[in-house]
Amino acid sequence: MIIELKKRIKYLIIFPLVFFISCSSSEEDRGVIWTGPADFMHVTKEKMEMSYSVEVSGQKMYLGGFYEVRKKGTEKVIFNIKVTDLEFGTREDGNSFCRVWGIADDSAIESYVLAQECLPVKADN
Repeated sequence: MIIELKKRIKYLIIFPLVFFISCSSSEEDRGVIWTGPADFMHVTKEKMEMSYSVEVSGQKMYLGGFYEVRKKGTEKVIFNIKVTDLEFGTREDGNSFCRVWGIADDSAIESYVLAQECLPVKADN
């Protein structure tokens, strides 16, 4: 009797936990969208160089996607980037920002787009 009771309690605890974890994993961030300005930090073995005032078409980027980073207001492509990771934060003034990490053109080291007023795009969107 005690063993049966322990098994039932175990299933009552494990089933909701597994259900919760499986539901929450579908809510992972898979991209970003922003409304503020953006800059690009290009990193190589030799240097780190910030390109100020850049744009990406639609001001959206998704994990695994390939994007052209252009000088704002022009069609000049500065770099191409394949998105590998997303990082979100809040500045001291309360505004949100994000870093969209990825491999850019000629470097094996990850570079990033630094965008202001960012929001995550969930997997279900």
